[in-house]
Amino acid sequence: MIKIKGLNGNLVLVFGKGRYEEYYSLLAERFEKNKQLFNGSKVIFKGAGLDNLSHEQIASLQLLCLQNGMILNNNEINPEKGLSKDLVIHRNVRSGQKLRSEGSVIIWGHVHESAEILAARDIIVLGKLDGIVHAGCYGDRDSIVFALNLSPGQIRIADKISRSPEDSVKSTYPEIAYLDEDSICIKEYKTNGKLRG
Repeated sequence: MIKIKGLNGNLVLVFGKGRYEEYYSLLAERFEKNKQLFNGSKVIFKGAGLDNLSHEQIASLQLLCLQNGMILNNNEINPEKGLSKDLVIHRNVRSGQKLRSEGSVIIWGHVHESAEILAARDIIVLGKLDGIVHAGCYGDRDSIVFALNLSPGQIRIADKISRSPEDSVKSTYPEIAYLDEDSICIKEYKTNGKLRG
């Protein structure tokens, strides 16, 4: 169900077929039995089993790792092949669809309401973003969310969350969301100036 292997100084948790409850109890048991091995280790989440989990469930498994002294170390580079894991989609993402990437997600189209996008790095939507997004889902606080029309139901960056107010005025210009200390900030995207240092 979950294989644990060492790779380039990291512990890679490879999720096979299974359910969230099984993953959680199995990891909790393994962490408890061998605290020395896991404490201080850099951990990478991989595997097809993650595709069936919600972003809340993945965040819960990440929190379990953090509580046991581990460091989340996912990034957009595949250490085995050195290849980018970015996902580029040339279509609209319909309501109810879920997309997940070990790198960034770039969508040439709209993300409809109740669609979910989960990315280890940035999420860039060249269209209208109405769905639920989680950038930096493995804890990368430098990740951003960008859209030509940013009006999501929910934005997460790393471990922070922000929801759109019910009566918010929808913008008609490109916007970017990023972490500023412990808050998610949303600003108009301007090509002639820096948003952050």
